[in-house]
Amino acid sequence: MKKKATESLEPGTLSRRDFLKRTSLGTLALAAAGDLSAKILYPFKTVSGSQSKVVLVRHSKVVDETGLIQQPLLQKMIDKAVIAFSGENTLADAWSKYFSAGDVVGLKVNALGLIDLQGMDFLQHFPAVANAITTGLKKAGVKEENVIVWDRSEEELSQAGFTINREPTAMRVIGNKKNRRGSEGQFNPKSYPVGKSSSRVSSILADLCTAMINVPVPKTHGGAVFTCSLKNHYGTIDNPREFHPNSCTNPGIPEVNTIPMIRDKQKLIVCDAMLVATEGGPRWNRRFTKPYGGILVGTDPVAIDTIALKILDEKRAEDGMEPIASRVRHIPLSAELGLGTDNMDNIELVKLALD
Repeated sequence: MKKKATESLEPGTLSRRDFLKRTSLGTLALAAAGDLSAKILYPFKTVSGSQSKVVLVRHSKVVDETGLIQQPLLQKMIDKAVIAFSGENTLADAWSKYFSAGDVVGLKVNALGLIDLQGMDFLQHFPAVANAITTGLKKAGVKEENVIVWDRSEEELSQAGFTINREPTAMRVIGNKKNRRGSEGQFNPKSYPVGKSSSRVSSILADLCTAMINVPVPKTHGGAVFTCSLKNHYGTIDNPREFHPNSCTNPGIPEVNTIPMIRDKQKLIVCDAMLVATEGGPRWNRRFTKPYGGILVGTDPVAIDTIALKILDEKRAEDGMEPIASRVRHIPLSAELGLGTDNMDNIELVKLALD
């Protein structure tokens, strides 16, 4: 039985029914004026009949206990995952299903909370996954200089092992601002409703990129309890601090992911599950940084996060920790908004072994 949408969250806030009503009416008006497409009225389009397909490729030797990455093996994993998800026979056809030679593709990574891992091999997977994705995009004719790795700050990107590059002569690595605590940042002036508030989108996504790949990492989170592809877009907007109350749902993560710019440009999700942070997130703590050696590929962020959350709980169980799934609110609420499915009966999980 379908869950009934929550009528209200707290006194003085918009209910999700009112949010949908107001944003839907506003969207229809804008669409009539030629500003937006009516397709952003939220039903998620599956790629496999009535189910959301998620491909999981895992290998025990792609990452060791110290975080050392085997790049050739990682490349094979991502290549195999994208081919399997696309249903195409060749790598070129697989990537070309989502991206064209003329695209400027942004890789939205999550470089938050890495101060404790500086100088360790645990940082290797961030640039390794970005480089493997870029190699794949080249098969679709996307030029390397038309790939932009980005996050909220260049300080955090550097801490993740990336070399900042603003010159369009190779893969660019840029932040929306220079320092993680800085208040400056470049955002497109257009505002989108997020509950009773509104948000602007990073100019990197809005003005530079024609398409985006969401490249999240599975971690625990002090506010949202869990963070992966849905919450990764708190690094896409100008005011994420407004959306942390009530486990990031007051309003929060679900509503941020209804922003048309995010929905329209996000063509693929490649979840980097080389490592997971089982406790203490969003900061990475050496004690709770656990190798998993997995890559998840899909287009449904709710389905991806549902699987990633199960993976994280499995790793927690190995250390005798309680599961957190029952405390995560934003995943089922995102499903209620039509952003995807969290129902395992409606998720086609394809698990692949790599020789």
